[in-house]
Amino acid sequence: MSMRSRQLNELGDENTEIAKSTVDGGRVGGWAGVLTGVASTVALIFSAISLYHSVLKQPELQFHVPPVVHYTRDASGNYEVFAIPMTVSNHGARDGTVLDVELIATSAGGAETKTFYSAYQVDGTFFVKPGAFDREKRRFERVARPKQPFAPISVAGRSSYSGTLLFYTKDKPFPKIVSGSGVFDLTLRLNTRLDDSLGAVDALLANPPVPVNKRVKLGFFSEQNAKQGTTYRMIDVDWQKQRANMSADEVTAEASDDAAEPSDEPK
Repeated sequence: MSMRSRQLNELGDENTEIAKSTVDGGRVGGWAGVLTGVASTVALIFSAISLYHSVLKQPELQFHVPPVVHYTRDASGNYEVFAIPMTVSNHGARDGTVLDVELIATSAGGAETKTFYSAYQVDGTFFVKPGAFDREKRRFERVARPKQPFAPISVAGRSSYSGTLLFYTKDKPFPKIVSGSGVFDLTLRLNTRLDDSLGAVDALLANPPVPVNKRVKLGFFSEQNAKQGTTYRMIDVDWQKQRANMSADEVTAEASDDAAEPSDEPK
């Protein structure tokens, strides 16, 4: 083989190697670009989700009521008063406002149903017991029960409000919802104003608060004491049953443990 032929063959081999390297390099570069694009897309999606939950998510108000609520009468003794502690939490990013809270109460047996409105906010001093009996004036001493008129509650995003509200009836004072012991049905509803600055998007994604329903039991009641300011506890029926069942289970478990333990007494 001549010198020129060998040179041509060597040049051809070099070109082949260069071509292979170019193809392999392009393939590697292509996969790197795809992976970079996927990573960028995932990061963009997570950024959008974070933006929604931290800035754009509309108010999502939920409210919670403890298993024990309270019943009393006002200073004149004519108007019924429900004192109900509650917590309103906002799981959204934007602020929400509770304009008022509505209570629908049904008497034991279902004969009477009345609507109550959130009239006042109070603290622990409201539950101070009535004063002693004044024999000269032949009446109980007046005990101050301070209360503040209810104002709409603004709940900032990712925050909560806790307080005790007094509910007064919107209807005539007679007949009473509570005139003796028994089981009563209570329904609480929040009337709210939510941020709708995003228009149709907010309307589509609106998530109004779900009403809270409770069946509560009043074990003992005295009309005379209620007029003097005594506050009575009304206990959630389902919660009371759960507590009773838990107590029975605990007693059974303890008895089983005692039976399973080996005895040190000689047989």
